[in-house]
Amino acid sequence: MKKLKRYDPENSSPEIIDIIERMPTSFGRMVSLTIIVFTVFILVFGWIVKYPDTVTGAINISSDTPFFRETKSPSGVTGAINISSDTPAVKLTANAVGNISLLTSGTRHYVNRDDYVAIIQNSATCDDVVKIKRLLAAFDPDAPDFSDAVNRFPNRVFLGELNIKYYAFLSALKNRVDHYRDNVYERQRASIRDNTRGMESVCKETEKVLDIMSRKLAITRKWNDKYRSLNKDNVATYEYELDISHKDLLTMEQEEAIMRKDLASLRMQISENNNLLARLDVEQNEKERQLHLDILTSYHDLCDNITAWEQRYVLKAPVEGKLEYLKFIADNQYIQAGEELFGIIPQKSKMVGQMLLPSSGAGKINIGDKVTIKLDDYPYMEYGSVEGIVKNISLIPQARQTEKNPINTYMVVVELPRELTTNYSQKLQFKPNISGTADIIVNKRRLIERLFDNLRYSIYD
Repeated sequence: MKKLKRYDPENSSPEIIDIIERMPTSFGRMVSLTIIVFTVFILVFGWIVKYPDTVTGAINISSDTPFFRETKSPSGVTGAINISSDTPAVKLTANAVGNISLLTSGTRHYVNRDDYVAIIQNSATCDDVVKIKRLLAAFDPDAPDFSDAVNRFPNRVFLGELNIKYYAFLSALKNRVDHYRDNVYERQRASIRDNTRGMESVCKETEKVLDIMSRKLAITRKWNDKYRSLNKDNVATYEYELDISHKDLLTMEQEEAIMRKDLASLRMQISENNNLLARLDVEQNEKERQLHLDILTSYHDLCDNITAWEQRYVLKAPVEGKLEYLKFIADNQYIQAGEELFGIIPQKSKMVGQMLLPSSGAGKINIGDKVTIKLDDYPYMEYGSVEGIVKNISLIPQARQTEKNPINTYMVVVELPRELTTNYSQKLQFKPNISGTADIIVNKRRLIERLFDNLRYSIYD
């Protein structure tokens, strides 16, 4: 084993001697130890701690079914995520010009489906239209009897442009009721049947008389033949008796012919009556079919016109929910067609988000990735952020025009497990199309890896 050389001051250089004579103080040793410990701590901390990569984009809070207007569908906003309910929020738009009559108590009012929110004033009385609409909803156009129905529909209403359609329906309804009440065809049939029975009775009596007459005629012919065979000695008496017998025979034959002619005529009338009964059946069926068709036609025509009237003049709730005024509106205020006046926020709905991201970095995103959402209306430093999860990613990019160049974007659907409850445990109020920014956490990497990656990128660049 090689021995270590002892320190020899006499044989050492002046530099070594100077270093040895200036050995570190205790403070210097402490500083050095601290630096070493801190460096080791930083290395260990950088290895343990993982820092997430994120993809950032703008976010709008709306519905999984896009926020839409009553008259036309809106387009989404580039770079926005929409969070709302599975039943979309609705905007009510005026479709006619005129003064408006408000039918609700004010904003935040809960409305049911098909409730009238407001009406553009017109020549019709709203209460009358509502009443007739309710009666039509309970009316069965295929019912066998309309006696009760015709009494329920009023004779005097103010429906404006709907008056003609309503009174056409009411007239058709009354014609049908009058037809069955008057029973014209049945009375005609009863009269014809009575007449036929009378003629049939006469025929039977005539047939009996003809039978008797036939027998009498046979006897008369027999006596006439007998007179011809009598003694002709007394010519005067003979000719007289023969003339009388012949005359009686002719009279009876004439009477028989007349009665047979009358009988044939009666039988022909009976046949015509039977044919008339058959024609009355056909005519009655056709008449009743036409009356029913008139009711159906006028009923559906009136219903269609009421629907068109509502679309033009009435702002009606298509869903149940909370009513919001989109602008200041006073009763009897003049409204222009196309103005968006009210919004209805559906209740008890599930919230989701839609987010548009540029194609750069979109490949990192996977279903199930965590999303941190910061809303513009609620500063996250005060209210916190909303947590979301990537539910779906579109496979086909969409071209979006920017100020510089068009870019490809992907649609990302975000699920909100806690809805609008933040990480500060604050429940935020939902507003359709609320906007903000969203960070999608795609993976977690160690801090030291990111430091070395940045260093590597700097070297290669």
